[in-house]
Order: sequence, then structure tokens, then C-alpha cells
Amino acid sequence: MNAPVVEGEVIAGKYRVDRVLGRGGMGMVVAASHLFLPQRVAIKLLLSDEDGSPALAQRFLREARAVVRLKGEHVVRVLDVGELDSGVPYIVMEYLEGEDLSEVLRDRGPLSTLDAADYVLQVCVAMAEAHNAGIVHRDLKPANLFLTTTPGGARLIKVLDFGISKELPGGSESGGASLTQTREMLGSPIYMSPEQMRSSRSVDARSDIWALGAILYRLLTGRPPFEAPALAELVLQVASADPVRPSELRSDIPPALEAAILRCLQKDPAQRWLTVADLAHALAPFAPAGAKERAE
Repeated sequence: MNAPVVEGEVIAGKYRVDRVLGRGGMGMVVAASHLFLPQRVAIKLLLSDEDGSPALAQRFLREARAVVRLKGEHVVRVLDVGELDSGVPYIVMEYLEGEDLSEVLRDRGPLSTLDAADYVLQVCVAMAEAHNAGIVHRDLKPANLFLTTTPGGARLIKVLDFGISKELPGGSESGGASLTQTREMLGSPIYMSPEQMRSSRSVDARSDIWALGAILYRLLTGRPPFEAPALAELVLQVASADPVRPSELRSDIPPALEAAILRCLQKDPAQRWLTVADLAHALAPFAPAGAKERAE
């Protein structure tokens, strides 16, 4: 599969590609410089498949439509959207300095209780805005949570990759549900709720709450709540097994924090936290100063 752009190429007459930042199964991200402004951006481009599936392009552009509606500081900002002359769609986003939480875990191991609660609480703020707008992310995981710093030096989490987000009934745009009619399993299985494993089309905000619990579990223990060598075995575990209690893997996890995590991971969505705001209030006592105000 050929890359849609190369270093030095100019996109839309104003963005010069500097280097490739990353590449996955669906798209690639490049760093680029604005030719007329002192601005660096990140540009995400769709990698076309053999069939040139229009559904993939629709899903890709849905990310831009979803994210541009979210104004909070904890969601990566979308600056522009368009198509190359070849027809490849692209999204221009703010350029972030830092690393995602999967890299943080790889380099430093499990996080302190303070940091883990702080980071997930920040994600709750982002997802509260998204859920209020009728958007379910469906692929929350450490690799999609980017740790950067504000100009004042504060640590800031940005939620990335709304590429498989779902528009809930009653959202401000129509047509989201029809774009999820695909046979593939959407999302990352080790952070995926039981109902999403059964059907990506039928999930609601409580599936994101499951993922937040799974993320917090991993940030604190260094391992996901469920893991298996084969997808079929993982699906069975998620559907029927109880996770090992985090305190059995790490003795300094406070009981109330453990209870908050395990409530996220209830098989029955009705038994989880009702909203991410409820989860945020549960995490606030374990996060740094100012967490209560953030939860409010």
C-alpha cells in the first residue's frame, strides 16, 4: 500500500509535509508546516484499501465532523479537512508535543494513583462533552490518550481518534448509525465492553465507561483486566469472567478507587456508573488539587 504523500510534498497549497509520525491499518499521520504562518500541524490521511471502500472514507471524515463539534481542551482540535488531488481525504489537526499513555506505560511502568486518577478524570471531562453531544468514542485506550503540557507547564490529556465514533439517536447530525453497519469488530478488544463485542452498533455511553475502567486498571497494575492469547478466549473472558481485583496485583490501591474501577467493569451496563460525571466524582478524591472542580 503506497503512502498518499511523501516528505516535502505540499498539501492544499499551504501544508508542507515534514515527516511521518505514525501509520496504522486505516491511516497515517504526518507532521507538516504551514507555508505562510508560523504553525506546525498534524495531518491524518486515509490509506485507501484495494476496494476503495466509500464506507472507510465516510468513517474517516466522520471523525472530523465529530471532533470539530467538541470545544473542550481535552479533545484534539481539528483545523481543516479536505481531499488530495488523488481523492484521499485528510484531516488537519493541532500538533501535539508529548507521548501517548501506551508509551508512558511502556517506558515507565504502572503510574502512581495520583497520576492515573488525574489522567482518567481528564478523559472523563472530554467524554462528558462528547456524550452530551451524542457521540460515543468506542475506541478509548491508552494509545488514544495523549499526554502533553500546557504553556504553563500543567500536564494535559488530549483524547485522539474519533474515527469509529458513533452518533447516538438524537445527536445533532443524522446518519451515524448507518455507517457502523460492517462485519468487522470496531475497537480494541482488551478495552471493549461485552456489549460492544456482541455488536458495535448497539453501544451507548456506558461502553466508553467500561473502557475508562479498563484503562485505569491498566494504568495502575500494568496489565489489562482481561487478556488471552486468542480473540475467542478474550471474548469469553470479557463476557463471563470476573477480573482479578486490582488490589491483588498492587496493594496500595485504595478500596474506594478499586470499587470505582470494578463498577466500570460490570457486565450489565445498568450496573456501571450512569455517566462519566459520576465516575469523575468517584475519582476526584484520588486526583491532584483542583480535581473536585474539574469533576464539577
